[in-house]
Amino acid sequence: MEQASRVMFAAAAALLVALAMALIGYAAYQLVKALMNANQTLASGDFGYIVIDAVGYVVIAIAILDVTKHIFDEEVRDWRNRDREFLPRASFHKFISIISIAVFLEGLVLVFKVSQDDIRLLLYPVLLLFVAVAMMIGLAVSQRLAGRHCDGDGGR
Repeated sequence: MEQASRVMFAAAAALLVALAMALIGYAAYQLVKALMNANQTLASGDFGYIVIDAVGYVVIAIAILDVTKHIFDEEVRDWRNRDREFLPRASFHKFISIISIAVFLEGLVLVFKVSQDDIRLLLYPVLLLFVAVAMMIGLAVSQRLAGRHCDGDGGR
């Protein structure tokens, strides 16, 4: 049963890697397409948005790869001889950091797009940026509490 579970997790990890690579490939495709039509892209003023979107896709792909690494390390490999308590917490903090960066990027892109199109809709990207800030505060609190738990000296 344990062997079947490992095979299933390995297949899921392989699928996640393929999807992350597809996102990176799509980001590269968007950039190449924008560069091939440089005159039109620069004239429309969309080049910056295309680049930031591509960065967002790559950041999301990194988050997916990080989750995949965690799944592979925890469920496929044999980690019986390692300290399992530290790995999930460190992976969680890294994952939330990457997702927060992706949310910040998306909020930033939306602020620029909306401010040029319809300023009345600026509330939504600003709320997205507040969510990203809340995620970072939550991460900081989580790291602080985890530090208190692990230090043995009360976090001082």
